Amino acid sequence: MNTLDYLQDLLQAEMMMETMYNKNMMDIINPEVRQLFTQMRDAKMGHVTQLQGEIQKIMQSGVMPKS
Repeated sequence: MNTLDYLQDLLQAEMMMETMYNKNMMDIINPEVRQLFTQMRDAKMGHVTQLQGEIQKIMQSGVMPKS
């Protein structure tokens, strides 16, 4: 597995976690727990953005890094 494959797999996992937090937040009544889930979701969103940027840099460079 090369670096690009690894980053794409990681991106998929982060997006799945972000979706899970969003989905579960709808059922949470406790405001403190809801805020915690919101913070965790926002952190995942930041990871998604960062990973997308790294993937884009690799794709634009045309050089596929090895693992």
